[in-house]
Amino acid sequence: MTYKTHLSMGILFSSIVFLNVDKLELSTSLAIILFFSTLLGASTPDLDTPAGGLWQKIPAGSILSRIVRPVFIGGHRHLSHSLIGMGIFIFLYSLLLKWLGLFFPLLPITSYYILLSFVLGYASHLFADSLTEDGVPLLFPLDYHFGIPPNPFQKVRIKTGQWFENLVVYPLVNLAILIIIYQYYIHIVKR
Repeated sequence: MTYKTHLSMGILFSSIVFLNVDKLELSTSLAIILFFSTLLGASTPDLDTPAGGLWQKIPAGSILSRIVRPVFIGGHRHLSHSLIGMGIFIFLYSLLLKWLGLFFPLLPITSYYILLSFVLGYASHLFADSLTEDGVPLLFPLDYHFGIPPNPFQKVRIKTGQWFENLVVYPLVNLAILIIIYQYYIHIVKR
């Protein structure tokens, strides 16, 4: 999937959990923090490619990406697109949140939700990539790529960046986000 679709898919996953399942009452500041944490989680698996959207947003990102790239065993869609990679990044992000909690005393109160938003963003990325032709190597270092629908039907999966993603998937994901936000807003107004 493209960077924009990954970001929207991450927001969709977080919206479903925080606004529909948990019905979390969000302050503006918490909503902004959760939003950016979700976007970070949705972007993180593509840190394994120098052309990744997150690298393009960071000053000197193309240089940094080439320095960091050897850490990602196997290149794009390997370690960072697996359950092991997801676990590693969740652990690193939780350490970052604990460290930040030392400087921002209110952060530990909401760090669960911040970490959860990162996890939802990351999971949404893996889910979205499982819908593409290549699938994802969830059990890396095993070389098998999981996809929806499973093999031998991989030919009907989405081609990244092609018309179906841009004209169907991306708009539908954004429409679903708007519907969830609208339902949440109506729920809040009725109180």
